[in-house]
This record gives sequence, structure tokens and C-alpha cells, in this order.
Amino acid sequence: MSVKEIVVRNFKIDTKDIVFIKAVLESYEGMVVMRTIESGKPVIELLIAHDFADDIDKVLKDLAKQVLIEEVERPENAIAWP
Repeated sequence: MSVKEIVVRNFKIDTKDIVFIKAVLESYEGMVVMRTIESGKPVIELLIAHDFADDIDKVLKDLAKQVLIEEVERPENAIAWP
């Protein structure tokens, strides 16, 4: 999979919800990878397979009904991805 086939989105979350969010997203195997991008900061980065971007968007909207998950700009000092 090339970089062009990946949609990268960043979200601010409540750190107490990280395990729940990760479990939900990992259940969509092969569609999305979640990682933290700043140690100690409540921001996650999602690497979403382009073909599943709409599906994951629906999952995120549903998650937002249960937990804080707010899309944000990529922090300047975030760990680089290709």
C-alpha cells in the first residue's frame, strides 16, 4: 500500500478513553491503524486505508456520541510518518 492510499487524520481524545477507542478501531482489521503521536499528549493519529475512509468516518461519528474525539490539526512536533 502506498502513502497515497492512506488517509491521515488526527484527533484529540480523553486519555482515559484511549484503550476503548483503540479496541473499537482495531476491530476493523485492515482498515485503520491508530497511534499516539506525542508522548503524554491526548492526540492520536489514524492511518486509514483510502478505500475505507467513509466507513471509518461513520465509526468515528458514532464514537463521538460516547467519548470525546475531536479532529485537530497535526501537531508541529509530532513524530513524522513517511
